Amino acid sequence: IGIVGSRRRGTPEDFYLVRSAFERVYEPGDRIVSGGCKKGADVFAEMIAEDYGIEPILHLPDKAKLDQKLLRLNPRVAYAKIFYARDELVARDSDCLIACVAEDRKGGTEHTLRHFRQLGKKWAVLV
Repeated sequence: IGIVGSRRRGTPEDFYLVRSAFERVYEPGDRIVSGGCKKGADVFAEMIAEDYGIEPILHLPDKAKLDQKLLRLNPRVAYAKIFYARDELVARDSDCLIACVAEDRKGGTEHTLRHFRQLGKKWAVLV
């Protein structure tokens, strides 16, 4: 079960929505997959994993793969590339995706959702 979301969605109400969605789909033996960000739904994923005694699968951005030339020219794009690569791993390793989306529907959460659907997976829960 992938849990992703906007870093701007970190309220207790957001946690309740994510946890409720998780409880609707969770079956014993399921794993939690997330991106390891220290804000928003990725934090919720780790909290839920701890509550359920599940070792989460965390896909962190691989800073070793930063394009050094691009980093000097446009750091924002250089970092976006490694974050998007991380998002694709989360989508790949998830059979179900819980996404705590932002109002503007931009960024990594949307990239993860798009990739999840491109892989032919259809079971996403948007909160």
